[in-house]
Amino acid sequence: MELAVTLAALVLGGGLVAAMAWLQRRPKQSLDTTLIPTTPLLIAGAFIGLLALVHLINLWGIHTGR
Repeated sequence: MELAVTLAALVLGGGLVAAMAWLQRRPKQSLDTTLIPTTPLLIAGAFIGLLALVHLINLWGIHTGR
């Protein structure tokens, strides 16, 4: 069960990073501001993905902390 949740968090973080990077890189159609703050969500997705990756490594038996 923990492995499935960790893999889901890893996919969620990667998907959030990919979606926000795509939103930032697409050409602007007008000068209106977007309603979604892309940079904080991109950082949050990267943080979620990093934590999920460390947890996945710990589940495999590699000791990463104290």
